[in-house]
Amino acid sequence: MFRVVIIGPGSIAGTYMEALKGSQTVKITAVLGHREESAKAFSEKYNIPYYLSTEQMYNMENPDAVLICTPTFTHGDIVKTAIDKGVHIMCEKPFVLSAETAQQLFDMAEEKNVRIMVMQVVRFWPEYLRIKQIIESGEAGEVTNVYANRLSAHPGWCSWHKDPQKSGGGLYDLHIHDIDYMYYLFGRVKNVYAVGRQTETGCWNNVSTIMNFECGIKAVIEGFMDITGEWSFSTNIRINSTKMAIEYLNKRVYNSKATKEKVENLVIYHKDREPEIAEVPQYNPYRAQTEYFADCVTENRPTDTVPCSDVVYVLKILSAIEKSLETGLVQNIE
Repeated sequence: MFRVVIIGPGSIAGTYMEALKGSQTVKITAVLGHREESAKAFSEKYNIPYYLSTEQMYNMENPDAVLICTPTFTHGDIVKTAIDKGVHIMCEKPFVLSAETAQQLFDMAEEKNVRIMVMQVVRFWPEYLRIKQIIESGEAGEVTNVYANRLSAHPGWCSWHKDPQKSGGGLYDLHIHDIDYMYYLFGRVKNVYAVGRQTETGCWNNVSTIMNFECGIKAVIEGFMDITGEWSFSTNIRINSTKMAIEYLNKRVYNSKATKEKVENLVIYHKDREPEIAEVPQYNPYRAQTEYFADCVTENRPTDTVPCSDVVYVLKILSAIEKSLETGLVQNIE
């Protein structure tokens, strides 16, 4: 078993705990927190030890890896400590808020033979993977139009999200998912243009981005982290091509009885026959990415699904989007 300690006993840590129940590859052995109340509650819920001391955790647990689930602005120091300890690292997105800082940390890790993988879960999501397979196989023909969105209300369970120096705002915390996926799907980006709305605290929580890829494809991507009211988190991607249109919709909608109803389908609208709801094998993507990292470390294989170079490049794209938001101008990507 690949032994992992979770750092940060918050909601995303709980997501991983639930996902890894029954895993034959990964075992979560403990949780590290800085507040005893939350760390103890987490340990009691999942029946694992908790630590408040970083040194004590590393000395007692001797983990194969840590899984960092803390606020974004804390990632850098936690990563450096793990590197110093020679412990492999999984880290929730966004890894950090600049490409330069990310590259420095990756270089430090490489010098110490420490593996790092940023948990870009959309790259492991069943429906998004199926879309990638359809596009890359040529089954869809030539892609002519791409649209995606990711929409949510603002997190109400913390205050650090409102500080762009700590969270990067919705641009880095939410929009990053679809920007990363589009790069994963279509490759390098020629330039970007974005419009949006900045909050009083300086966060770009409402962003619409046009991505112009070097391959010639263009995409419109929206990321809103300020939807009003009791909006349920939702995602949508639509790809039009010469042989089909593809749409994945994942949201809860109000039906005629004014109750929320889950809608989640990947629909393929064929040019020459009836539409079909694609049969997509289901699995937990959080478990999949964690077990993938464990296998890569154990078998000494590179983490090709989420290489560190991609993380750096996507952060450069986000920086260009931010500059476009600020200037109102198209920004080229290096």
